[in-house]
Amino acid sequence: MNKWKIGFWICFTTLLLTIGLGLYAILDQGVTLTYMREGYGDTKSDLEQLIKIINDTDLTKDQIKRTLMGDDLDFNADTVSLRRTALIFDENKLKRIELTW
Repeated sequence: MNKWKIGFWICFTTLLLTIGLGLYAILDQGVTLTYMREGYGDTKSDLEQLIKIINDTDLTKDQIKRTLMGDDLDFNADTVSLRRTALIFDENKLKRIELTW
């Protein structure tokens, strides 16, 4: 077999692998940025809700429920779950705020 043919196929294969890996890297970065943007949106929404709670209530569970009633939230016996945070109550008063990843 001719040396030029062997060299051509080696270079051609290397070129295809480089292009394939480059496309994969670009697509992977795009997907990662999309998920990061969505996560930041959820975090921003939680922060806005916490600001509203702290500024508009005296931090009792009933007032917080009334303030957030329009949102799609999970209300348990002693916990109000936002998207990425949870408000933990003790005797109807806000005890702490936890991240729920």
